[in-house]
Amino acid sequence: MTTRNLLVTSQSDHTVREYDVTTGAFVKVAASGLGDPLGLAIGLDGNLLVSDGQANQVKRYDGTTGAFIDVFASTNLAGPTGMTIHQGVLYVTNSNSPQGVQKFDATTGVNTGSFVPSLANPSPRDVKVNPANNRLYVLYYNAAAVETFDLTTMASFGLLMPAGNPLGSGGLFTPSAMAFGPDGNLYISGGTFGGNLGVRRYNPTTGAFIDFFANTGSDLLSPIGITFGPDNNLYVSTQNAANVMRFNYPAGTFLDFFVPDGGGGLTAPFHLTFGAGPSILTFTLQRDCLNNVNDPGMLWQIEGGKVLENGKHVANYSSVKRASCGTTEQNTAQLWVTLFFLGGNPPENITLHGAHDFKSGGEIGSVSAASSAFSAQIGKQFKRVAGTLTIG
Repeated sequence: MTTRNLLVTSQSDHTVREYDVTTGAFVKVAASGLGDPLGLAIGLDGNLLVSDGQANQVKRYDGTTGAFIDVFASTNLAGPTGMTIHQGVLYVTNSNSPQGVQKFDATTGVNTGSFVPSLANPSPRDVKVNPANNRLYVLYYNAAAVETFDLTTMASFGLLMPAGNPLGSGGLFTPSAMAFGPDGNLYISGGTFGGNLGVRRYNPTTGAFIDFFANTGSDLLSPIGITFGPDNNLYVSTQNAANVMRFNYPAGTFLDFFVPDGGGGLTAPFHLTFGAGPSILTFTLQRDCLNNVNDPGMLWQIEGGKVLENGKHVANYSSVKRASCGTTEQNTAQLWVTLFFLGGNPPENITLHGAHDFKSGGEIGSVSAASSAFSAQIGKQFKRVAGTLTIG
């Protein structure tokens, strides 16, 4: 996770630009030849998906080289902006008619339906799935409000907060992006000139305004895209100054210009996200407990502890080993391990299945399941030697 770089759409030069996750230094052009790059998502195959508001398409680019691969999705798209992937489904907002959210198979790009706004001309700009209640949240630019939907039936639950006229709840105005924070609350960019531009925080269940979490501090720093980084801090792209600001979580205080004005050729940034991560993940497992439980079938061994990445506590793990009459000849055990990553509620996760060798302590197998943030790891091999776990 710590090597996932920051990706930012750059509208005026029709590219997506990549920045080092630690320093903010420009790395490379991650995609080019776009008409109007707006939204970003990491596909299930680890490649980059970019919504092109001019071509009315979602284009796919090689996640390593930045080479154009294909038009991944285009059916019924009109002014596509924000995107998200959840449980094998790609959701894309249409800011033009037919306004709403188009739904695509995230593997094939086939259109599988749409979510229709209950308001006239709300101009949807962003879409997210709330992992706490498994509902779709759609952000409306014109209405300064959010509408929620049932993922299965696509029926509306109604507006989360009253529509703005002209100002929405907490002073929200012309919002462009939203994100769920480490605390599970909903964060939305927007506001008015005169010191009210920034990111506001809302209760994701009631829609109640909580606070003005991050103030960008200048009318020249108009917030557009927002995302929480691997460090849990909030990253905000600003359109006029063409930079990315970073704010402390949980305090909301300004930390720095992570990408300075025009850094690395950035122009008119819109949405931003952190990349899919390296092809090989390496973790250190720090064991906190180990218990043996005997039953008529033979033995259960339960292990758990912390997951470290470059010395930083990023997750916790639970390991279950099952020894029975089918495993004793080889002195091995069936193995299940789940990594529960910090920062989400419920947490992003990876589940491993394989074999544990009691003599060496070694473990091998593959990733059998993962939440959306790590879905690209499904099917990859893993290996554990002592406390070192590698995936990929």
